[in-house]
Amino acid sequence: MLYTVPRVFIRDVVVNTDLVGDEGHIYYSVKSNLNGSYQDLQATVKIIDKNGSVVATDTTAGADLKGVVLVKNVKPWWPYLMHEEPGYLYNMEVTLEFKSNEATKPLGEIHDVYRMNVGVRTLEWTNTSLLINGRPIYFRGFGRHEDSDIRGKGLDYALLTKDFNLLKWVGANAYRTSHYPYSEESMQFADEHGIMIIDECPSVDTENYSQILLEKHKASIEQLIHRDRNHPSVIMWSIANEPRTALFAADAYFEAVAKYTRRLDPTRPVTAAIAVGVNDDRAAKHLDIISFNRYNGWYSNAGKLNMITNRVIEEAQAWNSKHNKPVLMSEYGADTMEGLHMLPAYIWSEDYQSQVFSRHFRAFDNLRKQHFFIGEFVWNFADFKTAQTYTRVGGNKKGIFTRNRQPKAAAYLLRQRYHALAEELDKSTLPDDLFLYTAEDKQSNRGTKFEL
Repeated sequence: MLYTVPRVFIRDVVVNTDLVGDEGHIYYSVKSNLNGSYQDLQATVKIIDKNGSVVATDTTAGADLKGVVLVKNVKPWWPYLMHEEPGYLYNMEVTLEFKSNEATKPLGEIHDVYRMNVGVRTLEWTNTSLLINGRPIYFRGFGRHEDSDIRGKGLDYALLTKDFNLLKWVGANAYRTSHYPYSEESMQFADEHGIMIIDECPSVDTENYSQILLEKHKASIEQLIHRDRNHPSVIMWSIANEPRTALFAADAYFEAVAKYTRRLDPTRPVTAAIAVGVNDDRAAKHLDIISFNRYNGWYSNAGKLNMITNRVIEEAQAWNSKHNKPVLMSEYGADTMEGLHMLPAYIWSEDYQSQVFSRHFRAFDNLRKQHFFIGEFVWNFADFKTAQTYTRVGGNKKGIFTRNRQPKAAAYLLRQRYHALAEELDKSTLPDDLFLYTAEDKQSNRGTKFEL
């Protein structure tokens, strides 16, 4: 896309928000390409609600264009299923102009206007919880990839619409941008639909730690934060996926990356998807929230379903015991060939994937009662293409949807769980079609529901 700007234009806008009672505080900073060289530059900020009404304004002038807009009776931004109107966004209109004087006449009557959506919410975390607008969050999510049949990797508006419809159908409230920045359009969709994002930089299997790599890593984090910091859907920064954190050099390296990330944005917690064991890892102590990837019943102890639940519980407890921080499981799952059914459940069958999920669910519910476990992320939302290898059948098949977005059996199982959790934790209403009718319930005079 090509676009033009005036000779004097808005170069950057930074927004942070707060809630004080029923009043929303939108703190803003506006930078022009003049870098503060003109003292009579002026910025006017208008906040417009979904009905098109201007609900608040503020004006600031001088070299440092900063201020706060106060929105009365504000509608906060809420995640999906936590409120009857999730993902509420205001439109913020920033106008840049000069006060009329002789010094600025050569530049003419210059105006630049920039419009962006703003969600008003608070975000805080403790050693046991992450809270939005003062309410604790429990993540029901996925790892994802920007990949599909026909298009391959890339932006596709129709696919994006389909994916967000499926996310909401299944009752998810979050996903991780594994393992790179996704399109800006996908971030805007997340804002609008109330889907929370763990935003991840492209650091995968990181090793060979060096100063050169550290500078590249910092540059990547800086670009990610600069682009996505104004999105209310972004609630956490992930600084790596499955880095080799057992190496001695990982300690100082990830300490530096985590500190740099917090310096750029102290308003969001820092995490990383850790794959090494709790006793070998050297990076988790530098994080705010512990995320771990583990494939019990697949890469370890394949086929041994009876070992999954206790191993998940024990590892999550070990992470929390060692670091006294909130813990979430950022990846778990099993490859599945769609249409393959086997009884007893056998690896690669749809039945086995459902069994793997069910054993993890038992562990997660046990961990939730211990008040430090804050989320579960299935790997993966949909099947995706990989390099050719004898360990893959047409790519990675861990999706609950096929690569062309058709559901496997586990999609229905996960949908029942995610909506049941939303009903329990967020007081949402269950979809009418969540359970199929099986037999009359004499007490309630309706079809029997299976307990999860």
